[in-house]
Amino acid sequence: MPSAKIVFPLGKYSKTIPNTCQQNSIGETVVILHKLEMTSNQTLGAALVGVGRMGQVHLKSMIDSGRLNIRWLVDIPAQHGLMAELIKRHRLTGETEISDIESSQKVLSDPRVDVVIICTPTPSHYDIIKKALTAGKHVMCEKPLTLTVSETKDCYELAKKLKKILFCAYNRRFDKQFNTLYQRYKRGDIGNLRMVKFTSREDGPGKEYLQNNRSGIFLDMAIHDIDYVCWLVGERPSSVCAFGSISSDNSALYRSADDFDCVTAILNFPSGVMANMEDTRAARIGYEQKVEVLGTKGLIQTRNMKASELYSITQNSCQSEALLRSSEERYVDSFPTELNHFINSIEGKEENLVSAESCIIAMEVSEALSESLKTGSIVRL
Repeated sequence: MPSAKIVFPLGKYSKTIPNTCQQNSIGETVVILHKLEMTSNQTLGAALVGVGRMGQVHLKSMIDSGRLNIRWLVDIPAQHGLMAELIKRHRLTGETEISDIESSQKVLSDPRVDVVIICTPTPSHYDIIKKALTAGKHVMCEKPLTLTVSETKDCYELAKKLKKILFCAYNRRFDKQFNTLYQRYKRGDIGNLRMVKFTSREDGPGKEYLQNNRSGIFLDMAIHDIDYVCWLVGERPSSVCAFGSISSDNSALYRSADDFDCVTAILNFPSGVMANMEDTRAARIGYEQKVEVLGTKGLIQTRNMKASELYSITQNSCQSEALLRSSEERYVDSFPTELNHFINSIEGKEENLVSAESCIIAMEVSEALSESLKTGSIVRL
C-alpha cells in the first residue's frame, strides 16, 4: 500500500505542474497530484457509454479535466435526444458524435478512441468491457465491474493479456475524508486495528434502476463499502454473515425486485479485526456516510457531509443544516479525482490503485454476503 497521502487539488491549471511531495502541518507526507495538461500534441480520445445519472456525472469530470477529447456518446436510441442536448449544453458540437449501443463497434474501431468509460446498467458491463479491451482501449467502469466473480476475473485476465488498464470506479478510496482516515491509520495513529464500522444510508433507487441492474443490495450499493473496508484492513475476510429486512415505505418496490432495503453485515478478518456494515435504502434523512475505526491506541471517525456548516441556536433549540441528498453531491470531489488517477495510470504516472486482486476480493465478499443473506448462515471464504 502507498505510504503517502494522495491529494488532488480541484482547481484548473493553466500550465503543467509536476507532482510534488511535502509535509503538512501534522507531519503527513503528502503527494500532490496536480491536474496536468497533456504535454504531447495529442490528448486521449474517449467514448462515454451510458449517459444516465452516473454517465452525466462522469461526463462533467471528463470535460473539466481538460485531458480528454470526447469523441463519442453512446446509449440506446431513446437517449439520443438527451445526448444531443448534452453535446449542445457542454459545447461539444463538432467534436462529439452520437451512437447507439447496438452500433458500438464503429465506436470501438475508431482509432481516435483510446479510452472507454462505462456507465450502463450492470448486466451490460461484461460484454462492453470485453469488446472495448479487445479493440485495444483502456477501460474505466462504474461499480460493480460485472455481475459475477468469474466474469470479473475474465475481464482482468483479458486486460492483462492485452496490456490495457482496467479500472473499477471505487470512488470512496479517492474521497478526501476516507483517504485521510486510511493514511492516518496506516501511519499508526491509532495503533493496531480492532473494529471498523461503516454506515451507508440513502434515499434509494427507483423502480427502473432496480429492474435494469438486478444485482442486489450488496453488489449494487454496499460494494463501495466492502471495497473500502477490505482496502483499509489490508486483508481478505475469512468469514462473513449478513441479515436483511424490507421495512421501508417502499417495501413493495423492493419485494418486486427480490431485493432488500436494509442489511447489516459482519466481516471477520484473519488478523482478528472485525467490521460491521449497515446499508439502508429509502432512509428519509438524506445521504449518510460514516466510518469509525477503533484501534488499540485511539479512534478515528468521519463526519456526515451537510449542505453547509451553518448552526443556529435559539432559546428552545439547536439546529444544524440538513445532510446532502445524494452520492453526486457527497462525492463531488472524488469523481474528478478518480478520473485523473485513471488517466495518470494510462500515462504511466501512477500505478492503478484499484488492483485486480482487490476488485475480485470485493466481488467475492459481496457474493458471500448475498449467500449468507439468503441462507442465514455464516459463509467462509
